Amino acid sequence: MRAFWVVIVSLLLASCSFVSDDGTVHEKLVTPDIILENAAYTLGQSGESPIFIKSSRIEFYSKDNRATTEALSFVQYNDDGNVRLEGSADNSVIDTESKRMELEGNVKLSENDSGMMIEADTLIFDSENEEITADGHVRVVSKDGEFEGTGFAGDLMTSSYSFASIKKGVFKL
Repeated sequence: MRAFWVVIVSLLLASCSFVSDDGTVHEKLVTPDIILENAAYTLGQSGESPIFIKSSRIEFYSKDNRATTEALSFVQYNDDGNVRLEGSADNSVIDTESKRMELEGNVKLSENDSGMMIEADTLIFDSENEEITADGHVRVVSKDGEFEGTGFAGDLMTSSYSFASIKKGVFKL
């Protein structure tokens, strides 16, 4: 019987929430392992075309392979050392293992080789697969024209882009 209570107490201590004396359920506080102010971070390995990030604040959560940023800008270089991709956002959540960036707030992303610029409220950039998705309102400007819509998807490797719905657009001939 004593082993039963030890198991029950262990499960309660390992849970993600606790109950205070007044019966209110509270979530356990998750704190970052490292907090950096005015920091620079390299997402990726050498030889992989890493993304160089600058941020006013970066918090790392190593158990979750996650980093959060505030006021970030980033750049990626091509093999010739020229800027290939650059962007900025108010905030982001970065999966440090899969190199997936969830950007939020005043998102701008420019792919310099093709001359394309994307503006969105939120955008997901899967840097490992070079794919971009954005569900909300998106504005894309390129040498081919200017388009606004929702449900944007893009593949930087194949230079193929689509909208689920286009609100307005202009093709340049």
